Amino acid sequence: MTPIEELLTQPGGLSDRLRALRTQAGLSGKELAEACGWQPSRVSKIENGKQMPTAEDIDTWAEICHADDETREHLLRALIEAQTDHRDFKRRMRRGQAAVQKSYNELVRDSKVIGHFETAWIPGLVQTPDYARRAFTEMTELHELDVNDVDQAVAMRMQRQQMIYDSSKRFEFLLAEPVLRWVLGPASVHRGQLDRLQTIIGMPNIRFGVVPMGVPLPTVPQNSFQIYDDVVIVETFLGETTYRDQDAQLYIRVMERLWQEAATGEDARALVLRAVNDLPPMTRRSDDLRALRCDERDQVCRPAA
Repeated sequence: MTPIEELLTQPGGLSDRLRALRTQAGLSGKELAEACGWQPSRVSKIENGKQMPTAEDIDTWAEICHADDETREHLLRALIEAQTDHRDFKRRMRRGQAAVQKSYNELVRDSKVIGHFETAWIPGLVQTPDYARRAFTEMTELHELDVNDVDQAVAMRMQRQQMIYDSSKRFEFLLAEPVLRWVLGPASVHRGQLDRLQTIIGMPNIRFGVVPMGVPLPTVPQNSFQIYDDVVIVETFLGETTYRDQDAQLYIRVMERLWQEAATGEDARALVLRAVNDLPPMTRRSDDLRALRCDERDQVCRPAA
């Protein structure tokens, strides 16, 4: 079940209320659709959480079902709440992170245009397993999760990555340059992650760019966000907020404004390579380092005998 379906079909949710209103009016789904001038599938999609209704849909639905003004007002208020849905991570991940990743897999599967603007993390769709493990480990510790299913969450995220090879979908990954510079864990993990980024540059269904430091920007990149067709998800330390309709369109416009100053193609690759070259040089294995002992008299370190 996608996050949208989960939201709309929860007990007492908008889909539940609309279905109850139709039933009270003694109408079948087909009869309501005919009265509204819709395809029969539209009623089914709305009642099963497959489609977010518009305010006009609710007005028409309420009128055909002879709902009073108070009922119509409650439905419109429920629509507004559904269009801006916030869920905290602690509750969202109470059964583990793998289930959350599965819902994102479904969201990508059902979307045609998927976009990420990132100010902190490399997008999950192009993360290496080691980098993803670092991200999920942090979430487990930060939110003191009872279920530690990091390996399962990594596997679920890796499964989602197969979708970037689906030519019927378009992906847009736009990163603020600091994302290339945040070394989240061992430098070797970050080096591998930056190498992975280079493999997606030039793929026909992927638009990849970096907003470089030191250039005038038309819009301040205040936070990361993800776009799934006409749905936008914003993540914070506490949770995720989903926006739709006009609110979502604002984020989509922001994305396009940020693309105006983005380095793409070989220019983007050059920024990635520069970040790779600025990483600390490869060091000895940790067990080799532990085998070193330092002569306290001349401060010269040499391998232990």
